[in-house]
Amino acid sequence: MSRKLNISYYTAKKMLMELLANDKLLEDEEIKKMLKKMALQNNKTDICLKNTPIIIDTQCRLFFPMYSDKEVKMSYLPKTVYIFFLLHHTGVEFKNLDSYMKELYQIYQIVSEEKNIEAGKIKKSLNNLVAPGNNRIYEICSVVRRNLSEILPTELVEQYAITGKWGGLHKIKAGRSSLEIKHTKLKQIAFE
Repeated sequence: MSRKLNISYYTAKKMLMELLANDKLLEDEEIKKMLKKMALQNNKTDICLKNTPIIIDTQCRLFFPMYSDKEVKMSYLPKTVYIFFLLHHTGVEFKNLDSYMKELYQIYQIVSEEKNIEAGKIKKSLNNLVAPGNNRIYEICSVVRRNLSEILPTELVEQYAITGKWGGLHKIKAGRSSLEIKHTKLKQIAFE
């Protein structure tokens, strides 16, 4: 059965629904096995999404230990933006990022703490990020996605990347129940 039909999704869905409505078809052992296997695969994916720990350690390094012991390497600005969106699980519209400048600044200072970057440089970088009509935030989200794809399985990148519609709410889809923040200052920001 290696022949593939070239039909639209909606036509295929309608045909499948009609076929499954036939009781005799659901009694077929081969079809039962195939449906059970598909349900198990979906269940495993759901379990992985719910239980994938995200760890921000004491040096503000980012890890997904379930998939790799390697750090998700990011420069300061992408890491700042990613941590910001991890802390804002309900999401934020990019056009409103300027109202979060104080928090973004605090996170950037924490992320770059060992380099002791000049306050003026941080502000300039963040102002460029939130400037109206600037695509910098989209570029940063692309960098984040690329860095996540080096650690996470392909099917999970979409859940852990910053996503949203142009002009709408952007967020990280994955739940935060497994987010563990070990950095003291960052933990304070998270629970303010």
